[in-house]
Amino acid sequence: MIRKMLPSDYNSIYKLGAQLNINYAKLNKLDDIVNDNNQKVYVYIINNNVVGFLHITISFDEADIVDIITSEEYRNHGIGNSLISYAIKDNNLKKINLEVRESNKIAIEFYQKMNFKKVRIIKKYYGTEDAFFMVKEI
Repeated sequence: MIRKMLPSDYNSIYKLGAQLNINYAKLNKLDDIVNDNNQKVYVYIINNNVVGFLHITISFDEADIVDIITSEEYRNHGIGNSLISYAIKDNNLKKINLEVRESNKIAIEFYQKMNFKKVRIIKKYYGTEDAFFMVKEI
């Protein structure tokens, strides 16, 4: 089941987010995000547990993916695809953008399977590492 984040999900999101960045909880104030009309966090629930989430920022009919993660035991089960597809439909998006580390081959392959296209390289976006800016037009 996919739904918007609730305050009761915060601990699960912070735990998953720490896999993206050890300082995830310090960098992301979920109380602020939940009250911001331009940001949404969707959670994927299995057996009453958050097993994945997608954080987007929205501007008109476009969105940027801030973070997306699925717990390791549920990877390759279509959860990431489902979260992105749900967000697109829920917000009537025409375009969705993201940045991804050039070295993150698994994520790049996932996004390409979802019809994201590499638009440009952003030099040193991740400190010393370049990023691909990718776009999916709906």
